[in-house]
Amino acid sequence: MTTSDPHGHHDWHSQQYVEAWIASATARDPERRTILRRVASLIPREPDAAIRVLDIGAGYGALSAQVLERFPQAQLVCQDFSEPMFTQARERLSWASERVSFVPCDLSDPTWNQALTGSFDAVVSGIAIHNVRYPERIRGIYAEIFDVVAPGGCFLNYDLIFVSAPTAAQAYDQTAQLADWIRGESSDATRSAAVATAAQTSHQHAAITLEEQLRWLREGGFRDVECFWKEGRSAIIGGFRPS
Repeated sequence: MTTSDPHGHHDWHSQQYVEAWIASATARDPERRTILRRVASLIPREPDAAIRVLDIGAGYGALSAQVLERFPQAQLVCQDFSEPMFTQARERLSWASERVSFVPCDLSDPTWNQALTGSFDAVVSGIAIHNVRYPERIRGIYAEIFDVVAPGGCFLNYDLIFVSAPTAAQAYDQTAQLADWIRGESSDATRSAAVATAAQTSHQHAAITLEEQLRWLREGGFRDVECFWKEGRSAIIGGFRPS
């Protein structure tokens, strides 16, 4: 990926853009924290296990923080290609000290995993891989992730999923429109923004369905592939490498 986003939606190499994006994203952190903790909880290891974890597209470290909290003995590697994101992650994860390291590499390059050393008991990702945009590249990434998962390890991906059925998509759009009403906090402006976001999400992910992604995981070598959680256009999917 020679530009920050092949579709021009983001500029991950811009310090100013990343700081503005994080300011918006962190406002949703309390809402997302439960989902990120769910990802960490799905790693089938005891809390005191000295595991090695890779966070794909770690960004400013929101998911990494939950994994490190869940597993106090874990060593975690943050992967991203945005140095401005790494700057933020280093600051936000400084409390974990030497337990965290950072590897810059670009998922659009099929050799990205060669920048890593060793294998991982778990690979996780949170709202990141969809930014690659191209379905065949994402399919390749799943197979490349399998190569760095240790036998008996897992891959857990919390990301956006496209809904292919028109009626289901309409239902999700309606839910997005009424999200504040469902929470008892009605706001016309917020509802309009939610509808616009839902429509944009559909456009960005028109080629990738949940069924396709689960199939790609199996084709990449993973077994016991599951959708562990789903709400609207977000899901946690993953699988395991045989021992």
